[in-house]
Amino acid sequence: MVGWGADGGAWQWRRRLFAWEEGLLGECVERLSNFVLQVDLANRWVWKLHSTHRYTVHSAYSYLTSVDNNIFEDFKHFLWLKTVPLKVNIFVWRLFLNRLATKDNLLKMNVLEANNVACSALCGKEEERDHLFFQCDHYGRLWLLISNWLDIVTALPGELNTHANQFCALWGLSKNSMTAFSIIWISVLFVIWKDRNRRIFQNQFDQLEALLERVKFQTYWWLKANCICSLLIINFGDKSYYFVYRLSCNVLSVFFPCGCFLASLVCM
Repeated sequence: MVGWGADGGAWQWRRRLFAWEEGLLGECVERLSNFVLQVDLANRWVWKLHSTHRYTVHSAYSYLTSVDNNIFEDFKHFLWLKTVPLKVNIFVWRLFLNRLATKDNLLKMNVLEANNVACSALCGKEEERDHLFFQCDHYGRLWLLISNWLDIVTALPGELNTHANQFCALWGLSKNSMTAFSIIWISVLFVIWKDRNRRIFQNQFDQLEALLERVKFQTYWWLKANCICSLLIINFGDKSYYFVYRLSCNVLSVFFPCGCFLASLVCM
């Protein structure tokens, strides 16, 4: 917008508006129809969602999550985990809302053509959220490797919410157990997403074993940065000790003698 016309009667635009922009303009004009601008008063922004009339992230988030609690109800315990980096939390949020730039979503936005939506893993299917992360023949084998790493035998579903709830309850329903497995689950998803992007933009094709190692290292550093490992040892008993043992032996045996490293974890 360049400026106001004579007596505020019109707006001038740098280019012709798109149809969806014209709709937003009509809504804006309707909202401003009852306002009278006064030349002797300075303009200022007022944030109505907070008593100070100043914007806060907390007030905005509270408003967005209270508009329709049902939107977040099924996956709220996967959102905004302190152990997980912010960019990964945003990735998870967009994943559950189906707002990632998967090829089916890009097709809906007319970014891609219908003949260019094949799965990046070259499995021959169309790339959409549930297929890419849970149903793809290629990335599906990564989940099998993860189960073998954790010494768990299970059949995981191919839909986001049921997959999340089943995987994160594999070791019980205690809060710490589900948090730890939620972090592992998110780590796998983020590794899959980054590998998918490397395939598209860098033409790099890594073996599944390499992706498994990335999941291990990434998970370990997320846990260690927030002292989750020692928390598991205190609260889970023998099973938690085994979990940390598996994590340390499989992930960090390259850097540390296993016994010494376990001792350092126990003493944290």
